[in-house]
Amino acid sequence: MNIGAYQSLPMNGNLAKNLNLAPQELAERLASFSESIVYSYVVDTLEWEEGRLYQTGSGPNFQGGLVTLCSCKHKMRTYRAADSWREVWVAGYTGSTNLGGNWLFYLMRVNQAFESHREFWESDDIPEETKLAKVSNLDKFGDIYEPKGKSGNPFLPMYYVRPCDNHVHCEPGDWKKDIRYQLKGRRAALLVGDPEYSFIWDIPTMAHPDEIGRGERRSTVGKLFPA
Repeated sequence: MNIGAYQSLPMNGNLAKNLNLAPQELAERLASFSESIVYSYVVDTLEWEEGRLYQTGSGPNFQGGLVTLCSCKHKMRTYRAADSWREVWVAGYTGSTNLGGNWLFYLMRVNQAFESHREFWESDDIPEETKLAKVSNLDKFGDIYEPKGKSGNPFLPMYYVRPCDNHVHCEPGDWKKDIRYQLKGRRAALLVGDPEYSFIWDIPTMAHPDEIGRGERRSTVGKLFPA
């Protein structure tokens, strides 16, 4: 696959260390979280080519040293209020590829969650270099939208910088939905993974025990990744 058609994999830091972890090592790392909730879903933007998986979409985004889910799975991200996502796990699997079944692509333990893109952008807990690596007006795979200022409704697209012309969500209905989405009065939380407990597999090694389908599967860490 041509470079530029997919997100590049982490080359350093915790995400690089946690790349393609062996199943037994993962199970050992997760042993103390056996009762924690996991939401599993299919990442529709994965491509399988020459023995590897490639992320051609913006969510999950694994640039800037953190895995984030801020532009996809809007409905799932409304299942909980932003302040109740912490310590919940999210797992993204392959969908219809020639692999058969659903294979694990990424797993993260949510460390932070924000109600809006402005709240994310203004957070002192997110390094500036991470924001710049993820911002949609600079990167076609960016999953964060830069606010034009500190005023105005944080859920109206007019108060954000438009994404770059080749952005994967550049169509108005796509990127604007990322900012204003809500369901039954609840906004889609912007999820940030703990880098120590964020994992990526571009070489599939673990399949989901059941067929995930188009929705989500709720389980526990212990059931999905038994020691």
